Amino acid sequence: MGIVGLSSRVEGPDPTVTMERGRKSRMDSSLPLNDDTDYGLCFACGPRNSSGLRLRFKHDQDRIVTEYTPNSNHQGFPGYLHGGVISTLLDEVMSRVSLLDNRWTMTVRMDVRYRKPILIHQHVKAYAQLKNKRRGVIEAAGWVELPDGSIAAEAKGTFIPVKAEALARINRGLSSIGSREWMNG
Repeated sequence: MGIVGLSSRVEGPDPTVTMERGRKSRMDSSLPLNDDTDYGLCFACGPRNSSGLRLRFKHDQDRIVTEYTPNSNHQGFPGYLHGGVISTLLDEVMSRVSLLDNRWTMTVRMDVRYRKPILIHQHVKAYAQLKNKRRGVIEAAGWVELPDGSIAAEAKGTFIPVKAEALARINRGLSSIGSREWMNG
């Protein structure tokens, strides 16, 4: 679902992040950024999904970052990474921003602007940072950098908290998700 009219350029960290009631996001989140549970089947971050991207995330100053090298299974036009996979990279890295505040969120809106193609086997980095947080709703910005530092794609996303009841339903039957409190916010 794209938003019409959101096309301002994202160029790295923005020192003008607005926070709810003046609070700052916690970089020492107790919720892990990566799925090391017995589930592991998410297309984007699941380490057990052989068809997936198997993304791993880390903190980088006030940002979340992941690295990815596309393979031929994820191409659109011959030799080029599919745009849907680029959107997945951006959605997943932006969604991790809420974990810095110890909460799980779901994407409700995302606008992507594609600037340059990404070649198969071309190593890229995807970044995200908080832009705004109000009443639990998080707005994040993300971008994918090519090896030369230029921007291949950028996005803005809006994320809403997942309710505790929904997390409890998701956790049912998955022992390590519930026991390690990976999804319990």
